[in-house]
Amino acid sequence: MRHKITSFGEMAKPGLNFIHFAAVFGLFMGCSLLLVFYNGLMPFLAITLLFFGGRLGIRKLTGHATKGLGLFKNVFLALFFISAGFLFSMLRSETNYAYLLDRTPSLNIQENGTWTPLDKANTIDLSETYASPSVRIHSINIKRNQPGLAGRLLNLTISQRVNVFTFNTSNDFYLVADPTRDFAPLSVSEANERKESSFLINASFYDPSNQALGEVIYCSQQYQSKSNSSGYFKVIDGIPHAGPRSIFDAYKNTPQYSCQAHPSTMKNGVIFEYILNNSFPKWRQRTYRNLVGEKADGSIVFIASGNGGLLDVKEITQLAKLIGVKHATLFDAGIALQYAFKSPGYSMEFSAFNNYVDAGTFVDKVGMELFRKNFIQRSPIFIGITLKE
Repeated sequence: MRHKITSFGEMAKPGLNFIHFAAVFGLFMGCSLLLVFYNGLMPFLAITLLFFGGRLGIRKLTGHATKGLGLFKNVFLALFFISAGFLFSMLRSETNYAYLLDRTPSLNIQENGTWTPLDKANTIDLSETYASPSVRIHSINIKRNQPGLAGRLLNLTISQRVNVFTFNTSNDFYLVADPTRDFAPLSVSEANERKESSFLINASFYDPSNQALGEVIYCSQQYQSKSNSSGYFKVIDGIPHAGPRSIFDAYKNTPQYSCQAHPSTMKNGVIFEYILNNSFPKWRQRTYRNLVGEKADGSIVFIASGNGGLLDVKEITQLAKLIGVKHATLFDAGIALQYAFKSPGYSMEFSAFNNYVDAGTFVDKVGMELFRKNFIQRSPIFIGITLKE
């Protein structure tokens, strides 16, 4: 029987070809899964290097010799990884995989280290990810019990998260927008180019023409009048406030900044009945959420979905209550949600969908007509904060 000669000058053992192909296939599938759950340039480069380096190591160990199609296979595999990495990053598969899970079970959170139904929880475990005199950032792990094996495995290996940002009122609060272009929508990076900020998060809802809805006061000038939406974020005399319309009756001075959205969800620590009842079908949808609230000490809290953090309106409000929020309102979210934080030594960024690659106005127009969403996610109004430390 004729045996192949290995690169080490020895004869390859029978059966090593099968081991080689099985190992490479397993490596390929594993790296493909990693591309699904880790998006972005640096993970793409690391995963691609892992595959090609691992493939070379397997070849050395098994003594497998490439044939004339080796160059073609390498080019094909490289194109596959480039295409898959780009596609998964555009679709934000590392977070949107959660849409494939069963979202009907009730939400569980951790209370004193034990998974507890949110409806029965009295406290909530917060994992601190960053702290300074001006801001504290925590994450909340959440999950829904899954009926299928794949869902249960994902629950064991990948966390679904909600991020919580708590800012002292000593920081500088404002809105970021482009009034010179009639509040043309911006991505979070474009908003940061207009005003470099420590924290930015999209705020106002917008119509199919990408125009902000509701009241807009920008640099003390009113550009749009209030709508029927019940929630506000305002900066009055340099102090930020967030919550339902009625809490602003006590403030007489003109805001420097104001934006409006809905629904307002709680006042004085009491969740509104229409929130507890999840009164509208859209409120019952479990999707990305964005809540802005105010604590009794005046600090401003942003509770925003992270990777896999799909919630309904009642659930995110319940989380806010457990954290100690006094007044709260929701702002625009779904696939429009995007936010970024950066300070010396720590940074994080989240977007629910593509907010980097602009495919042009035609593609955006088609997307808006078919799905009421642009291909690139931009918003007309952002809430911005600069830390004062």
